[in-house]
Amino acid sequence: MNVIILGAGRVGWQLARQLVSEGKEVTLIEKDPEAARRAADRLDCQVVVGEGNSVPLLRKAGIENADYFISVTESDEINMIACSLVAAEYTEPVTVARVRNVDYSTSRMVRQRLYGIDHVINPEIEAARAVIRSLERGAVGTVNPFTDSGLSMTSITVDSGCPLAGRNVRDVRNFVKADFLLPLLIRDGVSVVPTGETPIRSGDMLYVVAEPKDTEALINAANLRRRELRRIAIAGGGRIGRYVADYLLGKGEGDSDAELGAWSRLIGRLRKRPSSRSVHFIERDYEVGRQLAADYPAALVTNADISDEEISEAGLLEGYDLLVSATGNQELNLVSAIHAKNHGVERSIALVRKASYVGMAREMGVDVTVSVTSTMVDGILRILRKGNISSIHSIGGSDFEIIDFTLDSSSPLTGKALKDWKLPKDCLVLMVYRGDEHLLPGGDLSFAAGDRLMMITPREAVKKLEESVVGS
Repeated sequence: MNVIILGAGRVGWQLARQLVSEGKEVTLIEKDPEAARRAADRLDCQVVVGEGNSVPLLRKAGIENADYFISVTESDEINMIACSLVAAEYTEPVTVARVRNVDYSTSRMVRQRLYGIDHVINPEIEAARAVIRSLERGAVGTVNPFTDSGLSMTSITVDSGCPLAGRNVRDVRNFVKADFLLPLLIRDGVSVVPTGETPIRSGDMLYVVAEPKDTEALINAANLRRRELRRIAIAGGGRIGRYVADYLLGKGEGDSDAELGAWSRLIGRLRKRPSSRSVHFIERDYEVGRQLAADYPAALVTNADISDEEISEAGLLEGYDLLVSATGNQELNLVSAIHAKNHGVERSIALVRKASYVGMAREMGVDVTVSVTSTMVDGILRILRKGNISSIHSIGGSDFEIIDFTLDSSSPLTGKALKDWKLPKDCLVLMVYRGDEHLLPGGDLSFAAGDRLMMITPREAVKKLEESVVGS
C-alpha cells in the first residue's frame, strides 16, 4: 500500500508512524522545513517539503503511484483543495480530507463528491462520539464499538480492593458468569496478552470485548457499579463540548431538518432520547459564555476558569456526576479531571491531543481519557484497511490493535483450519461469528466465506495479517 499524507502535525505524524510500523510505503508532505526535518529524522519514510496544493509537488511525492491521498493539515480549505487537485489529475488514489468546519462536512458539495473527496473525517465529532459512548456506559473506561456486531471493547481499571484482583483470568470467567473476551491487559506500562493462568493484579488496565450486558456484569463484579450520569459539567464551550451538550440535551429533538444544527445531524446518529439530564458549562471567555447561554437555554453557564480556586471554594462542582474537561489546554484538562474527582465529582473524562498522554492520565487516576488525535487516526485507518476489514481499534499505551474482518470466497484463509494458519507471535483469533453462532477458535475449526473474525495483533504484524486475509 502506498500512502501520501499532507501535513506532518500530530495527526499526520501519528498516522505516518503507525503505517510505517506496518510496513506501508508512506510519503509525508510538509510545508514547514523544521517540521519536515523532524519527521525525516524520526520516521522511516520519504518527506517532501512544500505546499501540497501544487501539482508539480504532488508528482514529486509520487502521487501517480499512490493508493491513498490523505490531507490532514490544520486548514479545511487546503485539505479540500488538495483532494480536489488529486481527484482532477488522477483517478486511482482514494482521497481523505480532515475537515473541522461542520458546515463543510455536511455540505452537498462534499457529500456528492464534487470536490473529489471520497471520505471526510471531522476530528471533533469523532472525539465527541468517543466521549458519548463512554458516558453512556457510566464513564468507567473508554468504549470502542465493533461495527454491526453488538460488541464493544471497554477498558476497566482494577482498583485496590477490587474482587477481581488476585484471581487468574480463568477464575474471573467463573466468578463473573458472563461471556467476554480479555485480549489484552496493561501492567506497569507493559502490554500483556493474557492466558487463562495470567493473574489479575491491582492497577491492571483490562481491555474487555463483550456485549453490553456482559460488560455491565464485569463492571459490577469489579465494584465499579455505575449509576446513570445525570448532572454533567462541561469545562470548555468549544466544538467538542457543544457536540456533547447537543446529545445530552437532545438539541434538535423533534425539530425539522432545516432547523437542526449541522453538528446535531452528525451526532444524532448516536442519539437516543435522553433521560432527564442537566448540563453546566464552565467557560472562562465571557463572550463565548454569552453565546452558550443563548444557544443552550436549558443549560447553566458559569463564566469562570476551571482552574480557579473559586470553582472548588464555591462548591460549583459539588454533587455533579461527571466532569467532561474539554478546554483547548490538554494539561489543564487532565489536572481539572483529577481535581474534580478530589472534590466529590463521581467520574471524569479528559480530552487530550497527544496520544502519549493517555497512559499518563491512566496512571494519574483519570477515569476516561479521549485522545482527539487517536480517534482521528483510528477513523482514517478504518478507511485504509484492505479487504473486508470493517473496524480497527488501536489500544492506547500499547503496540496492539484489535481487528474485525469478514472472510470472502477469494481469501486464502477460506477453507483452511486454524491450525494451518501461520500467525505471527501474539497474533490471536479471539472469536468467530458464523451467522448468529459464536464459535470458539479451536485448532481444528475450518473457516468459510462469510465468517467474521475478531483478532488481536501486534502493530508490526498488521501487514502480514492483511496479506493473509486478502492475499499478497
